[in-house]
Amino acid sequence: MNFEYVESFLAVVHTGSFRQAAKQLGISQPAVSQHIKKLEASLNTQLIIRDRKGNQLTPAAQKLLPYAESLVLVTQRAISALKSTKLIIGASSNIGIYLLPPYLKYHLEQYANSYAVDLVIDTNPAIADKLETGLVDIALMEWWDHRPGFIAQLWQNEELVLIVPPNHPWRNLTKVPKAYLENIEMLGGEKGTGTRRLLQRFFGEQVHKMRISMELGSTEAVKRAVQAGLGVSIVLSKSVTQEVQSGLLRAISIDVDSKTLRKELFVIWRSSLSLDSPVHQFIQILLHESTLNLDNIVSC
Repeated sequence: MNFEYVESFLAVVHTGSFRQAAKQLGISQPAVSQHIKKLEASLNTQLIIRDRKGNQLTPAAQKLLPYAESLVLVTQRAISALKSTKLIIGASSNIGIYLLPPYLKYHLEQYANSYAVDLVIDTNPAIADKLETGLVDIALMEWWDHRPGFIAQLWQNEELVLIVPPNHPWRNLTKVPKAYLENIEMLGGEKGTGTRRLLQRFFGEQVHKMRISMELGSTEAVKRAVQAGLGVSIVLSKSVTQEVQSGLLRAISIDVDSKTLRKELFVIWRSSLSLDSPVHQFIQILLHESTLNLDNIVSC
């Protein structure tokens, strides 16, 4: 589809008239009419009915509308990306808040005058979608679903711990046995972190005996609820470092077949990026400061 024709179609839809669409686009009204006719011809269907009542969208136009809006949005993003010298980093909430800041600080110190850096924090599913649509250049997430065209690198292997208030009966345990977690009510945090899938893998069908009593939406909310004695929860170990040090919470390792429960964290980027891009510079900092090496890269 011709991009200018699609723009004219959307302008007519959004303004409600050919005259206003022409004014918005800075072209003549006959040019807008011609664009609509050519778009209809290319699609072999009528899109807009002009009568005394005004301009009416046909069912075909209603179907086309979301795709036309997506086409314009993607084109605008592509143009913006070509002009931009900014590195946009996307991170899940837990990673962006509790793990990423030291790496980001070091990166800014190294490349402060080279290009701007922006950090986008969102849920894991949202960050995955932003990476795929080009809204972020690199993503750090708690899982990856192997979308084609990307490279996923195992970045860190972070321990998951059970957090309880300081007066809880389990407060003096160094490890909580697997059996203790059966039939327990758990406070739920942010959805889409993949923690439940991880528990399913380690606990099998027994995971269904763990009841989620609240869905609090974030790790910060979970920590406050546990401190208030509303329940217990499972979180990333580094997300409660300060609370444990100050005595506000107790963090207990989870014993699963003589191993502690751990979650793999990933850094993901588009496989077509050149090696001299800002993305690769940031990746080198992430990997240089971790115990991993480039041999662990897996192309998806």
